[in-house]
Amino acid sequence: MSEWFNDTGMQNDIVISTRVRLARNLKGIPFPHKAGEENCRKVVALVEEALSALNYKFTKVDLSQLTQTQRQALVEERYISLNMAECKRPGAVFISEDKTVSIMVNEEDHLRMQSIFAGYESQKAYDIISKVDSYLAEKLEYAVHPKYGYLTSCLTNAGTGMRTSYMLHLPAIVNAGIAENLFAAAGKLGITVRGMYGEGTKAGGYLFQISNQITMGRSEEEIMTNLSKVAENIIAKERELRTKMHKQKGVVMEDQIMRSLGVLRSARLMQSKELLTLLSNIRLGISLGLITELDSKTLNSLMIETSPAHVTNENITTAMERDIERARIIREKLVKG
Repeated sequence: MSEWFNDTGMQNDIVISTRVRLARNLKGIPFPHKAGEENCRKVVALVEEALSALNYKFTKVDLSQLTQTQRQALVEERYISLNMAECKRPGAVFISEDKTVSIMVNEEDHLRMQSIFAGYESQKAYDIISKVDSYLAEKLEYAVHPKYGYLTSCLTNAGTGMRTSYMLHLPAIVNAGIAENLFAAAGKLGITVRGMYGEGTKAGGYLFQISNQITMGRSEEEIMTNLSKVAENIIAKERELRTKMHKQKGVVMEDQIMRSLGVLRSARLMQSKELLTLLSNIRLGISLGLITELDSKTLNSLMIETSPAHVTNENITTAMERDIERARIIREKLVKG
């Protein structure tokens, strides 16, 4: 299971996780959507050979050998994108032994390598993915332009090829009705806001990904600094509104939080959408000090373990069966917690 949900000691109540992703392509080989099967297989083989000599061990997962449910499970653990899960061309994902790095091969670009850590950990994620990138740059010849930087299939990724993102929990901002204006203002500063699984997905449980829109013409340091400044402003506003919301709603808000905990501990049926809402309430309760017996690590683990593909197997295939199994897992987890 992915390590992004593990508590690093630095994780706070608003920043759920940090991701740094680099897009790279190999010189002389067309981008994946134009490469054809032979070239796509060649890229997978080249990456596999390069990684085999690295002390930092990776496991290869051949996507052609996986069912759609198994691919979706990788999406839920954030090892691959939704786009790659649906891709038909030959591709693979290489996952590091410690589960902190994954390298998608033949998604939109030949390589999309990413590092994800729990909490506000941009420097840690950047450091490890930079080391992997530097190593691969010695083994593989990247497509680089002297003026425009790394060449990518999408122009918005050209330049540094770097996307940094934070997954934020923003219930107070949404409930205050200012999310749309706040995100629009962030957009003017070169920041985009998406759902919890990235581009083309909706926010669930008040979870949003914010990331840089522009990679060309800015250094990696500038990209990270700009995003951090915007994130810190959003975090400050969320904290301010949480305090205000608690003062205004008081016992009503506390009742909603504690009822959510009660439902999770006793429910026999649980849908994914409802679960995200209940977990959001409990996150808020932990943040306000109302719930002390649970932590963010437990909640993040539950998000993954109860996602649709994770509760599907040969004996559990229907929506009702998944809802029953999801509720069972939650009850067991919370009793242990």
